[in-house]
Amino acid sequence: MMLDGVDGVGEVRTVRRLGGERRVQSEIVVARRYLDHGFIDAAMRIFGRHATQVAADDWNLLVDRLLERGRVADAVGVCRAGDVPLPTEKLLALGDHQLRRKDVDGAIHYYELGDADHARWAALVDLLTRLPGRELQAMEVAERYLMPKDAAPEPLRLAVPA
Repeated sequence: MMLDGVDGVGEVRTVRRLGGERRVQSEIVVARRYLDHGFIDAAMRIFGRHATQVAADDWNLLVDRLLERGRVADAVGVCRAGDVPLPTEKLLALGDHQLRRKDVDGAIHYYELGDADHARWAALVDLLTRLPGRELQAMEVAERYLMPKDAAPEPLRLAVPA
């Protein structure tokens, strides 16, 4: 850290203050301890202040803890702040768990974040077709995720009266 000051003769001198980097590193160590004890908000706040100095492993651990608590929006923000990729496999596993619980909306949320494959979307549509009142949602999900993007729509065929 650099400090500017005026000496007794009137000249501006720049003095290097030692310890600036040590302070940042000590704050990161404290944030890791907070994370170990489950205080993820405090760790997130400190990591955010020193984003460029925080290691990717620390960011990933924070993301894992946030996902364990269901704080997906915070986890996405932390991935952006720490420049680490979203843990897609974990998001997809959470989506699979929601699907087994028949929480369709939760499964869709995680599948969209994790960029789910065709088989997962097909399983979701299968579940939707077994639930009463979900036919419109099943058609929407099928259209969005199961139909090829470049497929031309089929023309409507009208019944010809005999």
